[in-house]
Amino acid sequence: CIAENAVGPAAFRPDDVVTPLSGRTIEINNTDAEGRVVLADGVAFASGPLGCDDVIDVATLTGAQMVATGRRFAGILSDDEGMEAAAVAAGKTSG
Repeated sequence: CIAENAVGPAAFRPDDVVTPLSGRTIEINNTDAEGRVVLADGVAFASGPLGCDDVIDVATLTGAQMVATGRRFAGILSDDEGMEAAAVAAGKTSG
């Protein structure tokens, strides 16, 4: 490799294994995943130490969602049917 996308000696590299706040291990197989690692820590912190009952994340962390649903629709993942229905209704209202 002539050059690599590492901004310092502590930068993620492919095949690194990191342990975020949740305690689960994550293998880095793509160094473009740092946003997902930060998101995982944020969700774990909000639902753990902060004690939040609901955590809502609005992010564009993957192009696969646009491939699956197109440019006019968003994806949603929820373990709460009421909150999911409210989010879908808000999306329909706002366009």
